[in-house]
Amino acid sequence: MPHPKLRRLSLALLPFAGVLAMMPPLAGDAGNRQGPSVSANSLVDLDHNRAFPQNKQNEPAITRDPLTGVLVAGANDELDNPLCHDTTAALASPCPFATGEQISAFYVSSDSGAKWSGGYLPGYDNAGIRRASGGDPSLDAGPSRCPDQRTFAYSCGVTIYYANLADPINPDQHFSEAMAVSRTHDDGTTWLAPSLVNALDKTSDFDDHEWLAVDKTAGSPHFGRVYVFVAIFCGECAGNGNVKLTVVHSDDEGVSWSPPVQVSAANSNAAQGFRETGQMTVAADGTVEVFWTENADSPKLPSLQVVATSKDGGTTFTAPITIAQVTDYPLRGTPFDVVDLFNRVPGMSARVDCYPHPAADPSSSRVYVVWCDFGGGHGVVKAAVSRDGLNWTALGTIAGVANRNAFFPQVSVDPNGVVNLTFDALTTPPAANPWQTGVQVYDNYFAQSTDGATFGPTVPVSSASSNPDGSSYNNLMEQFLGDYIGIVSGPHAAYLVWTDSRNAAPCAAVDAYRNAIYAGSKTAVAPNPDKVCARDFGNTDTYAATVSY
Repeated sequence: MPHPKLRRLSLALLPFAGVLAMMPPLAGDAGNRQGPSVSANSLVDLDHNRAFPQNKQNEPAITRDPLTGVLVAGANDELDNPLCHDTTAALASPCPFATGEQISAFYVSSDSGAKWSGGYLPGYDNAGIRRASGGDPSLDAGPSRCPDQRTFAYSCGVTIYYANLADPINPDQHFSEAMAVSRTHDDGTTWLAPSLVNALDKTSDFDDHEWLAVDKTAGSPHFGRVYVFVAIFCGECAGNGNVKLTVVHSDDEGVSWSPPVQVSAANSNAAQGFRETGQMTVAADGTVEVFWTENADSPKLPSLQVVATSKDGGTTFTAPITIAQVTDYPLRGTPFDVVDLFNRVPGMSARVDCYPHPAADPSSSRVYVVWCDFGGGHGVVKAAVSRDGLNWTALGTIAGVANRNAFFPQVSVDPNGVVNLTFDALTTPPAANPWQTGVQVYDNYFAQSTDGATFGPTVPVSSASSNPDGSSYNNLMEQFLGDYIGIVSGPHAAYLVWTDSRNAAPCAAVDAYRNAIYAGSKTAVAPNPDKVCARDFGNTDTYAATVSY
């Protein structure tokens, strides 16, 4: 059942429209292929007519049941958070997160993304787990375990996994952020209880930036195994340092987990200026590949997109293999440095990192990885491909938009080997005012490669532009869009979800508060946006579209 506070807001789950058969590639199929066609944009989340922060969603992820075609998505959703209050303390947040607040929501569509329903992931109000769902969703689908409890097969069903953070609910757990994995065998109609995944978790550490992937190709040596890639931060270290990257796996659908395997170096682990976590995938031959940015934002060393590869089911990994050098968006020298140090796309204060995003080709052993790059002062999407996870071929710039800077790229590969890309792109601010905020807008885009090497033209997906100035951190000091968007592919279609702020209204009082902080004020007092802003202030939504071809 959905979380009690969400139950009255959720729509009833729709009956499935039918079963979509998994079809093998047809002879001559490539010659009959049509160009990409974008469906109408659909609203995914359930926050209708709510005030900030209950109208705030971000970081959507998506997967697809390969047997039924049902789409299951997730996002950070703050319906469970209390509304904002008045404050008189300087630089204090009027909209803080509540202790024990649920964050992780799921959404289901049985009609290719036209209509959605859902609720909060259940099981976190159970006294046994003693955690609250903490967001950062990562979803994937794979074969179910058969009744013999030893083998996996699609004839035994499909299991959809949902990994997310598991927030501490007691003050003495402040630094013990953990991970949890939920699963469903019926496309989100019911969810089994979440299982905790503590990867080297200690009192002073917290897990973050988790990403999940399933070995889903029949014939792979570890068919059905599910993996989680996670960063372990030292919460009480100077500079939030000592980040370690680890991988765990499960052979019983996430009920129990292996000991963690550390894939990053054991030294020089300063999180600020050394390592930015990425994502993972499993190639069709079972090769496990985990990606991150090494030397991220280092003033002395080049930032590198790297991969660690396992040929034995995640038991051992190679040392980091360099794929390419990357130029991330600026970290320092922005007006927002007085609040925190994050990479920023010129024209908005929301954080953006150009870490790598991979996808495996189910029709071969190929793996693709994409990232944004700001080299030359123009943000584009770059990519590389490998057949073995060890040797990589650069594909160069694969997509971009004139007079816009690209960010949040994600990639997926369909059953026939067609590579599908989605990303956002923000209009370029004036050269004389590179950090001008409030007037820039972004849109979602799509590009495709049918040969795995060259990409066709960039296709606009969003039917209305978004002004990021209507989005916000809960402390109101900066805009906020999360860290990623999502895409999944089926035969002849890609399904996209992204954080959209077309319905988010900027607020003059919040802009004035932000500008005072950027100017160095230590006495500015935040307004209560629920009183002085339009009701749609902060209303970031999850939108979806289907690209057919």
